[in-house]
Amino acid sequence: MRYKRIFSIDDPDIPYLTMILKLPEVARFISIDEKNYWHYVTSNENVFYFKAYEQGRLVGATHCEIVDHILYMDIMIIPAYQRKGFGEMILQDIQNGKLPLAYDQIEVSIEDTNVASIKLFEKMNFHCISKEEELLNYRYLKI
Repeated sequence: MRYKRIFSIDDPDIPYLTMILKLPEVARFISIDEKNYWHYVTSNENVFYFKAYEQGRLVGATHCEIVDHILYMDIMIIPAYQRKGFGEMILQDIQNGKLPLAYDQIEVSIEDTNVASIKLFEKMNFHCISKEEELLNYRYLKI
């Protein structure tokens, strides 16, 4: 898997990624403020948005924020590439230090109806630490 970080609001893939993020099957789990999101991603030094490529094809992306050595993240796989292991590959690359992210632990919040994500994060050694309404909060401690 190859990664390219979005550094500029002029990144040519932003319109396509925005379209994907607005699809109902994606938007029900990841919502963005379209007007401000990409400015936020490209103007904060502790925010990292990586596009993920497999064999030259854009298959997904990951939004990462680091606060006090805690990495908060989400993974978005383009629907045509879901259930093919790309989410696991991205998460494995993050855990193995392939992306330039300095953290001690990872925390994610997952809707309790997002069974695929729950299974993925549990498989990758994340542990549920709390539940807030319909959100499950998971943590991974870096060894």
